[in-house]
Amino acid sequence: EKLLGKGDMLYYPVGIPKPIRVKGAFVTDKEVEYVVDFVKNQVKAHYDEEIIENINENVKNEDGNSAKNDADELLEQAIEAVIDCGQASVSFIQRKFKVGYARAGRIIDQMAERNIISGYEGSKPRRVLISRERWEEMKLANPGE
Repeated sequence: EKLLGKGDMLYYPVGIPKPIRVKGAFVTDKEVEYVVDFVKNQVKAHYDEEIIENINENVKNEDGNSAKNDADELLEQAIEAVIDCGQASVSFIQRKFKVGYARAGRIIDQMAERNIISGYEGSKPRRVLISRERWEEMKLANPGE
Protein backbone atom coordinates (compact mmCIF):
# COMPACT_ATOMS: atom_id res chain seq x y z
CA GLU A 1 0.00 0.00 0.00
CA LYS A 2 1.38 3.43 -0.88
CA LEU A 3 1.00 6.44 1.36
CA LEU A 4 -0.22 9.63 -0.26
CA GLY A 5 1.93 11.95 1.87
CA LYS A 6 0.77 15.24 3.36
CA GLY A 7 -0.46 13.71 6.62
CA ASP A 8 -1.14 10.17 5.39
CA MET A 9 0.50 7.68 7.78
CA LEU A 10 0.51 4.21 9.29
CA TYR A 11 -0.19 3.88 13.02
CA TYR A 12 0.95 0.82 15.02
CA PRO A 13 -1.16 0.68 18.21
CA VAL A 14 0.07 -1.56 21.03
CA GLY A 15 -1.41 -5.04 20.85
CA ILE A 16 -2.55 -4.86 17.22
CA PRO A 17 -0.45 -6.87 14.75
CA LYS A 18 -1.21 -4.79 11.65
CA PRO A 19 -0.81 -1.04 11.21
CA ILE A 20 -3.84 1.19 10.78
CA ARG A 21 -3.84 3.79 8.04
CA VAL A 22 -4.70 7.23 9.44
CA LYS A 23 -4.80 10.76 8.13
CA GLY A 24 -3.31 13.57 10.21
CA ALA A 25 -3.29 17.29 9.68
CA PHE A 26 -0.49 18.35 7.36
CA VAL A 27 1.51 21.35 8.52
CA THR A 28 4.24 22.75 6.30
CA ASP A 29 7.63 23.76 7.66
CA LYS A 30 6.82 27.38 6.89
CA GLU A 31 3.63 27.19 8.97
CA VAL A 32 5.60 25.73 11.88
CA GLU A 33 8.07 28.62 11.60
CA TYR A 34 5.20 31.13 11.71
CA VAL A 35 3.78 29.54 14.88
CA VAL A 36 7.19 29.46 16.57
CA ASP A 37 7.86 33.10 15.66
CA PHE A 38 4.41 34.09 16.97
CA VAL A 39 4.99 32.36 20.32
CA LYS A 40 8.51 33.80 20.66
CA ASN A 41 7.23 37.35 20.04
CA GLN A 42 4.46 37.17 22.68
CA VAL A 43 6.63 37.61 25.78
CA LYS A 44 10.23 38.67 26.27
CA ALA A 45 12.33 35.87 27.76
CA HIS A 46 13.68 36.30 31.29
CA TYR A 47 16.86 34.36 32.01
CA ASP A 48 18.36 33.61 35.42
CA GLU A 49 21.90 35.04 35.26
CA GLU A 50 23.19 32.54 37.83
CA ILE A 51 22.19 29.62 35.61
CA ILE A 52 23.76 31.24 32.53
CA GLU A 53 27.04 31.78 34.43
CA ASN A 54 26.97 28.17 35.61
CA ILE A 55 26.47 26.91 32.05
CA ASN A 56 29.28 29.12 30.70
CA GLU A 57 31.63 27.92 33.45
CA ASN A 58 30.87 24.28 32.66
CA VAL A 59 31.46 24.87 28.94
CA LYS A 60 34.86 26.44 29.69
CA ASN A 61 35.82 23.50 31.90
CA GLU A 62 34.78 20.98 29.24
CA ASP A 63 36.69 22.81 26.50
CA GLY A 64 39.89 22.82 28.53
CA ASN A 65 39.77 19.15 29.43
CA SER A 66 38.09 17.58 26.39
CA ALA A 67 41.27 16.34 24.71
CA LYS A 68 42.50 14.71 27.92
CA ASN A 69 39.11 13.23 28.82
CA ASP A 70 38.46 11.87 25.33
CA ALA A 71 41.86 10.21 24.95
CA ASP A 72 41.81 6.43 25.27
CA GLU A 73 43.91 5.07 28.13
CA LEU A 74 45.84 2.93 25.63
CA LEU A 75 46.55 5.86 23.29
CA GLU A 76 50.07 6.58 24.53
CA GLN A 77 51.09 2.91 24.36
CA ALA A 78 49.49 2.60 20.91
CA ILE A 79 51.40 5.65 19.64
CA GLU A 80 54.67 4.15 20.83
CA ALA A 81 53.80 0.82 19.20
CA VAL A 82 53.04 2.37 15.80
CA ILE A 83 56.19 4.51 15.95
CA ASP A 84 58.22 1.34 16.57
CA CYS A 85 56.37 -0.53 13.80
CA GLY A 86 56.49 2.33 11.28
CA GLN A 87 52.85 2.01 10.22
CA ALA A 88 49.41 1.99 11.82
CA SER A 89 46.21 0.09 11.19
CA VAL A 90 43.11 -0.85 13.13
CA SER A 91 43.97 -4.54 12.87
CA PHE A 92 47.48 -3.89 14.24
CA ILE A 93 46.02 -2.12 17.30
CA GLN A 94 43.49 -4.94 17.75
CA ARG A 95 46.17 -7.64 17.71
CA LYS A 96 48.75 -5.75 19.75
CA PHE A 97 46.42 -4.63 22.56
CA LYS A 98 43.70 -7.31 22.34
CA VAL A 99 40.88 -4.78 21.89
CA GLY A 100 37.81 -4.80 19.68
CA TYR A 101 37.40 -3.14 16.30
CA ALA A 102 35.48 -0.11 17.58
CA ARG A 103 38.01 0.78 20.27
CA ALA A 104 40.96 0.21 17.94
CA GLY A 105 39.27 2.44 15.37
CA ARG A 106 38.80 5.21 17.94
CA ILE A 107 42.48 4.97 18.92
CA ILE A 108 43.50 5.25 15.25
CA ASP A 109 41.17 8.26 14.83
CA GLN A 110 42.68 9.94 17.90
CA MET A 111 46.18 9.43 16.49
CA ALA A 112 45.11 10.94 13.15
CA GLU A 113 43.52 13.95 14.93
CA ARG A 114 46.85 14.58 16.68
CA ASN A 115 48.73 14.30 13.33
CA ILE A 116 50.71 11.32 14.55
CA ILE A 117 49.62 9.15 11.62
CA SER A 118 48.37 9.92 8.12
CA GLY A 119 44.70 10.08 7.20
CA TYR A 120 42.61 7.23 5.82
CA GLU A 121 44.08 5.79 2.59
CA GLY A 122 41.70 2.97 1.74
CA SER A 123 42.97 -0.49 2.65
CA LYS A 124 46.58 0.70 3.05
CA PRO A 125 48.10 1.02 6.51
CA ARG A 126 48.50 4.60 7.68
CA ARG A 127 51.96 6.17 7.67
CA VAL A 128 53.57 7.34 10.91
CA LEU A 129 54.24 11.08 10.59
CA ILE A 130 56.41 11.68 13.66
CA SER A 131 59.71 10.32 14.93
CA ARG A 132 60.40 8.83 18.35
CA GLU A 133 62.22 12.07 19.31
CA ARG A 134 59.26 14.23 18.29
CA TRP A 135 56.91 11.98 20.29
CA GLU A 136 59.10 12.39 23.39
CA GLU A 137 58.99 16.18 22.91
CA MET A 138 55.20 16.08 22.60
CA LYS A 139 54.90 14.05 25.82
CA LEU A 140 57.10 16.54 27.69
CA ALA A 141 55.08 19.49 26.35
CA ASN A 142 51.75 17.88 27.36
CA PRO A 143 52.31 15.80 30.50
CA GLY A 144 49.43 13.55 31.49
CA GLU A 145 47.92 13.36 28.00
